[in-house]
Amino acid sequence: MNAQRSSISFGTRDGFVLPSVVFSVAMMSVIVVVSLSTASDERRASRAVRESTLSEYMAEAGLRQTYGAWPSTQVKAMNPGDSLDLGWQTLPNSGKYRAVIHRVDKGGLQEYDVVVQGRRTDLNGGMSNVLGIVGGVPVFTQAVYAKTNVSLSGGGLINSYDSDVAPYTAATADSAANIISNGSMNIQQTTVQGDATAAGTITFGQFGVVTGTTTSNAPPAPAMDINTCPAAGFTPAGSVPTGAGISYSASTGVLTVTSGAVLNLTGGPYYFSRVILSGNSSLAVNPPAGSRIEVFVSDSLNLSGGSVTNLSGNPTRLGFSSCGTANPAGTWSITGGSAADFSVYAPDHPVLITGSGDLYGSVVALTYTATGGANLHYDAALSRIGSTKLMVQRATWALLPGT
Repeated sequence: MNAQRSSISFGTRDGFVLPSVVFSVAMMSVIVVVSLSTASDERRASRAVRESTLSEYMAEAGLRQTYGAWPSTQVKAMNPGDSLDLGWQTLPNSGKYRAVIHRVDKGGLQEYDVVVQGRRTDLNGGMSNVLGIVGGVPVFTQAVYAKTNVSLSGGGLINSYDSDVAPYTAATADSAANIISNGSMNIQQTTVQGDATAAGTITFGQFGVVTGTTTSNAPPAPAMDINTCPAAGFTPAGSVPTGAGISYSASTGVLTVTSGAVLNLTGGPYYFSRVILSGNSSLAVNPPAGSRIEVFVSDSLNLSGGSVTNLSGNPTRLGFSSCGTANPAGTWSITGGSAADFSVYAPDHPVLITGSGDLYGSVVALTYTATGGANLHYDAALSRIGSTKLMVQRATWALLPGT
């Protein structure tokens, strides 16, 4: 009986151990498979993160390359809504990028979205998109900007309006007509409805008034760029209408209008060395909506003996701009009038405002002097016109979602 019980007991343990071993082996196999699968998943995930990071680096590098080799000529030809695809470019570290520039403004101050795709050349996946923004730098952000000095006398008024909202009226004029000088400023018998800021001193004479903030010894404002003169040279004679009292030489670039003559300019841009109006003559333009006539002058501009008539009544459609570096820089003498709607950009020329007429627009000058009591009505819409200078907008880099 004892032997039998012993035999039965031994057989029972033998039957229990075998399933346990099989189960243990099965569990170990499962654990090994799971471990291998997990390790493989981790490797794939790690590799995906690595490739995603590398592709992001490719896109960032492509964005910097695009900024550094900006296609100025092609971008300048873009209209609002246009896109410029620069194609795939190869980087030296086994990467590629593709930049597409989109113009997204509505036709005023330029704004471009720069979308760059980046990827590794030896892999099918790992692609990232980044976005940067380039925008035009506004020029006419003040009523008056002077590189050195501002002198106001004669009983004039400087105020502001916005031609994109409504034409100028005294009743609706506002107080955003700021003036800036990177030198000194002298305000006599003039009311400035805005702020006055100077890197030097500001002095007031009798009846000199600033309705906004007055700041002396301020940090200098950024310098204004000097325009390059048109490469094609002075405007051809065939582009300037002829007639009694109108004289123009395409070889010297000198334009003279006298004896009550009216010179009508259309199209443009125009490029002259000197422009002289005398004898109550007139320079007339009628730019259509959405266009702007620019008159470049490399030396002197003398409009004091005549008048400028902008039939559109909109300062954003006509501008007089200096170009090149004349030595010595000729004086720009300007007189206002009922249709004197234009901007003046002459950062290296003295600008003299004569007479008591009204001028609608904005002035950038080397020095600004107003002596005859003329009124300057700053048009805030000029701050939104297209610019010749572009700049990467700060804090605009972004990794696009879903990439």
